[in-house]
Amino acid sequence: MADKPSIYLIPVPIDEEAPDTIPASTLVVLHRIRHFVAEKGKTARRVIKTLNHPLPQNEIEVLELPKHGPVNFHDISDLLKSGNDIGILSESGCPGIADPGSEIVAFAHRNGYSVIPLVGPSSIILALMASGFSGQSFVFHGYLPYQKEELTKKLKLLESTAARLHQSQIFIETPYRNLKLAETLANTLHKDTMLSVQSGLTGPNALSCTLSIGQWQKRGFGCLSANIPAVFIIG
Repeated sequence: MADKPSIYLIPVPIDEEAPDTIPASTLVVLHRIRHFVAEKGKTARRVIKTLNHPLPQNEIEVLELPKHGPVNFHDISDLLKSGNDIGILSESGCPGIADPGSEIVAFAHRNGYSVIPLVGPSSIILALMASGFSGQSFVFHGYLPYQKEELTKKLKLLESTAARLHQSQIFIETPYRNLKLAETLANTLHKDTMLSVQSGLTGPNALSCTLSIGQWQKRGFGCLSANIPAVFIIG
């Protein structure tokens, strides 16, 4: 362990039934840290337990990131000044990627603490790998607008950008709105535009399918679950 405390970015399983996707080198670091920062304490503690942390739960501290507003760095600063390493955990996959945590990383850089990203699964990268689309040029847009008019406008822009630049356009949606977004895609994009849908990767119910919009219109989106996160890519 470094002499000066560090911030570790610790990936967690994308699917809870696939704990073996976390490599041993990452688990070694996870198991020696007792102070964590996460979006939801309950989820983080469940993952920590699943990954066989040696300490009992009452000896592990999980600081929750605020749902709204700025991060309060007082507790984080106190932990670091006391010589404690801190692990940032995602809800799924890699922290800081489509997930909170970047503010703490920026804080660490500003104050001279080491930032150490660890190896583990990322649903966004895995989805791009499995899509058959360009991995040389791509953009991740996060969540798209919710209002139908704005969403339609955004999708048409992504479609034209993908065709003009040969650039993969990646985005996500809250699981319970997966089907609605997929249907909007099918009703908005040109029939020859290619759409990749990736869901539940690494888990027993994984979906990886790339088809033209015309093919999706015939197949339908019954394969999508309202409970499993999905990644959509226009290519």
